[in-house]
Amino acid sequence: MTPDAPPLGRFVLRTLCWLAPCFALWYVVASALAPVTGTLAWGLLDLLQPRLVSALETTGRELAFVTSLRAPAAMGRSGVLVIEVNPLLYSYGTALFLALMLGARAQWWKLLAGALVLLPFHVWGVAFDLLAQALRLGPDIAVQIHAQGWRAEGVAIGYQLGSLLFPTLVPVLLWVGFCRAFVTRLGRRTGTGDALGVPASGRQ
Repeated sequence: MTPDAPPLGRFVLRTLCWLAPCFALWYVVASALAPVTGTLAWGLLDLLQPRLVSALETTGRELAFVTSLRAPAAMGRSGVLVIEVNPLLYSYGTALFLALMLGARAQWWKLLAGALVLLPFHVWGVAFDLLAQALRLGPDIAVQIHAQGWRAEGVAIGYQLGSLLFPTLVPVLLWVGFCRAFVTRLGRRTGTGDALGVPASGRQ
């Protein structure tokens, strides 16, 4: 039988104790997997804007996307543009997710499954970071990526989702989903079950 959830204070303390090692693990693993994230982001960019990226290079912890965009004369340089993206800016939520899961003493397979579920959101962030950087280079570049009017607004919204919402909100929602029974019992102990989004019919 699963033990009752601990009081909120103990759960928070345990989660905080896990944060530092989880961030250390995330930093090492995310850096090593950066080329994988970049390759998947390249695939997403090919769906959004075919042939925008022609090559991918890794420089330290940065992803350098060699694009087909031509630098306008006004920029004082010629040739294609290379846009760098830091994938760690979009994957730090994984460390938060792991700390919450370990604080809830979740099963190990749920940690792995959750980390895999988070990967597409990291890819989204990297892809829209590149598009947003391209837009900020000016109207000449926006024309080349066909991002004008509502398309430019779509890139801006996609970037905001990938940089602000996905890294923080999705890990918490995943934790609630994977540890629903734990969250329910924790809500019972603290009287916050409804605030945590757990319906009364789902309580055990």
